[in-house]
Amino acid sequence: SLNIDAVTRIAKEAARAESETLEVAGVTLGGGADSEYVEVLVNVNGCSASPCQVSVGTFRDLSESALRVEIARKLREHLDSHRS
Repeated sequence: SLNIDAVTRIAKEAARAESETLEVAGVTLGGGADSEYVEVLVNVNGCSASPCQVSVGTFRDLSESALRVEIARKLREHLDSHRS
C-alpha cells in the first residue's frame, strides 16, 4: 500500500493536472491506521458555488498511476458538475 505522503504527492499531481484552481488540503485515513481507504480533501480556489471543498474517497492499495487516474477522474466529475 502507498503511504500517506505518497498519496498526498499523487493527489497534488492529479489536482494540478486537472485545474490550477484545485489545491489539496490534506489526506486522511478512513477507518483507522490499518485501513486502505483514504479521503483526499481538495479546496477549489475561486469557487463561486458550494461546495468549495471536495472530499475524494479512494483506496491506497492501487498503483501510483491507477491512483492518479482515479483521483483525477473524481475531481474532473466535480468540476464538470459545477460547469453545468
